[in-house]
Amino acid sequence: MSRRRNAWSLGRRAAWLLILLVASALAGSADSIIVVVGETVVLESELSQAVDFLRLASADTMMSDSALRATVLEQIIQSHVLQERARDDTITVTRDEIAAEVENSIAQLKARFEDEEQFRTALASEGMTERSLRQRYEDEVRRRLLSQKLMQKEGLTQVYISPAEAERFYDQNQDSIAWVPGRVTLAHILIGVVPSQEVEEEKQRKAAEVLDILARGGDFGVVAGSFSEDWATRNEGGDMGWHDLADLPLDQAMVLDQLQPGQISPYYRSLEGYVILKLDEKSGQRVKFRNILVRVPLTRADTTRARAKAVSVRKKALEGASFGTLARENSMDPATADSGGFLGEFAVKGLTPPFDSVVMLLDSGEISEPVQSEHGFHLIQVIDKQPERLMTYLEMQDMIRNYLFQQKQAERVQKYIERISEDVYIKRYY
Repeated sequence: MSRRRNAWSLGRRAAWLLILLVASALAGSADSIIVVVGETVVLESELSQAVDFLRLASADTMMSDSALRATVLEQIIQSHVLQERARDDTITVTRDEIAAEVENSIAQLKARFEDEEQFRTALASEGMTERSLRQRYEDEVRRRLLSQKLMQKEGLTQVYISPAEAERFYDQNQDSIAWVPGRVTLAHILIGVVPSQEVEEEKQRKAAEVLDILARGGDFGVVAGSFSEDWATRNEGGDMGWHDLADLPLDQAMVLDQLQPGQISPYYRSLEGYVILKLDEKSGQRVKFRNILVRVPLTRADTTRARAKAVSVRKKALEGASFGTLARENSMDPATADSGGFLGEFAVKGLTPPFDSVVMLLDSGEISEPVQSEHGFHLIQVIDKQPERLMTYLEMQDMIRNYLFQQKQAERVQKYIERISEDVYIKRYY
């Protein structure tokens, strides 16, 4: 029997006896043994660190912790199996080889972050420092280089993908791999439906009058019963009951958070109208309060006026005025007005109403008629539109050949690992 397959030599027997003694000693400890591969003991802490490292290095946020843990554990076992064989074959790597790979890997990882501070924050969130990251990379790189040299020696990297094989794969799978979804880049101008200035000023005066009554000693509950237009609470003196601040609308929560029990807020403008709040009680982040609402109703005339303005703005755009300038001057979308109405790039099939049906009928450079939504009237500009299409084989051939190469090589490596695993002692403790 060859030296390679003589796993039960006297030296190996002594080494495994020591490993088993250590395993028994650690079996009841917090840092328990997960698996023993050859002469290597893998601890729970090592597996956890490897999981954290892979999560950070790959930016994977979709895979569950249990699935990632299982994946990493199998990678560790396979890696140590290869290390055992590499050691038997006296394969080595130099410090310079490891250092060059480590620097390159860390540089690639840092490039994913905006700056050094964000990088260090991400490390801290995984319980790591740059020093521990570097050490982890050194261990990973050493194992990877040893595995690569072993696979090269065994001829596992000599994989040939013929042009006919790649083209056949494309023909059989083009419907699932070659479709490029349609993309569209959009901007918009939002003309909101708002009350007339006269109505707005009238309702604001009414809210000021109600607040004046309260300031002169009026009972909040009585005043709410007389003046509030919140029909759900008016007959209860405006009583809203107990609520968590986090569950309330942001404007309401911000006002209540500034009040002390018994205090009444100034009036403020909400989507429905002008609101006055009184904080009755507070317990931690829970509040009991009352409200008075002076509604500012919208009328058909308000809708007609908003649409007419949208038509006027579109006409200016069609006559040559800059869409971006018109958006900055007229759009009521606070998120996009300052950027000239720019919305971004989207998949055509991912658009939501009313954009989906409108954009389907527009070409690059066109501006829609006014389109109504719950927010008002939109003028939608299609900055650029790329229809969905099927990529040609020539466009995909390099990707396909690389995919098939990786697939074939992985299959050959897996069969090789399964074969040499028969000569490696493996004991799982999970």
